[in-house]
Amino acid sequence: MNKEAAIHYVDGSSRTSDEVKRKLLLEESTAIRHLTDFPAGRDFDAWTEIATRQQRERKELLEIPEHVHVEIDTKKPILIGLFGDVHAGGEEVDYERFAKDVRAIKEADGYTITAGDLTDSYFFMPGAGEQILTGQEQLLYMQSALDRLAENGKLIAGFGGDHDLWPKDKGGAHTLYHQFNQRYNAHYLEGVSYITIGLNNGEEVVDYNMVGAHRRRGFSVYNDSHASLRQSKDEAPDSDMSFTAHNHVKGYNQQVQKLQGGGEHLVHMMALGAYKASDRYSRKMGWARKDDVSMGGFGIILHPGEKNIEVFWSISEASERMLP
Repeated sequence: MNKEAAIHYVDGSSRTSDEVKRKLLLEESTAIRHLTDFPAGRDFDAWTEIATRQQRERKELLEIPEHVHVEIDTKKPILIGLFGDVHAGGEEVDYERFAKDVRAIKEADGYTITAGDLTDSYFFMPGAGEQILTGQEQLLYMQSALDRLAENGKLIAGFGGDHDLWPKDKGGAHTLYHQFNQRYNAHYLEGVSYITIGLNNGEEVVDYNMVGAHRRRGFSVYNDSHASLRQSKDEAPDSDMSFTAHNHVKGYNQQVQKLQGGGEHLVHMMALGAYKASDRYSRKMGWARKDDVSMGGFGIILHPGEKNIEVFWSISEASERMLP
C-alpha cells in the first residue's frame, strides 16, 4: 500500500502535504493588512487626567451649589416670599391665589425663594388628561411669573422639584430651570441645600441661615412639618429656618434646638402648601382637597441690626404687615 507523504513534528503529530498546502492557502487568503491606524490607547494615568479635566469643565458650566450666600443692603425689614408646588397647568390649581401671592410680594418690594414643582409637567395618563395648559404653555406661564418676581434682582434662589424636572429626566428637554442663573440672576439648587441671607444695615451684617429641599424624608400624623423638623436635626441643627415642599401638606412649627456648650437656638420649620387643590392621583390616594387656608407658601419678615424672624401663614398677610 502506498503511503501519502507526510511531515512529522517533534510532538509526534503529522500532516500530509495536502493538509499543509490547505493550511498555507487558508492563511494567505485570510490574512489582513491594516492600512488605517488603530486609535491610540490610554493608560490609567491618562484616563484619570481626562476624567478630571472633564469633571472640572462640567462644574464650571453646570455645577449646582450646595450652599449659597447673598447679602442685602437694607436698614428696613425685608419680606421673603417662600412658595412651591404651584403645578401650573393643572386643572384644579388656584391661579387667582397664586397671582395674589405674586402681587403681594411685589407690593411689599419683597424677595422670593421657590421650592420646586412650579409646573405640572404630566406627560402620561391620567395626569396629562387633567391639564388645561400644554407643556410649553406651562413653561411660558411660570417664566412670566418668575420674570416679574426677579425684577431688580429680587429672586434669590429656586429649587428643582419632581414634576418640573420630568421633561429633562424623561426626555432630555429644556425645563423652567434651563439657564436659570443667567435669566433671573438667581441660584438654582437641588436636594438639601443651604441659603445664607445677610442683612447689612451699614453698621453690621446679620446672617439668617436656611436649610431647604423640595422633598425630604419624614412624615408624622402629629406634626405636619415633621419633614422640616427632621431635616433641621439631621442636616443643619444650627439653621434658623428649615423648609420642605412636595407633600402638599402645610405646617409650621417652632422648636428650641440645644447647642454645643449649653446655648439655645430657636428654629422655624415650615412645610409649604400647594396651589393645587386636588387631582386624580390625590383622590385615588384618599387625600382631602385643599382649600384656601391649607394652600400656598409662607411670608417671612427678616430684620436688620438684630436677628428677628417673623413667619406668617400666608404671603399676603406678611405683605400687609410690611405696608405702611
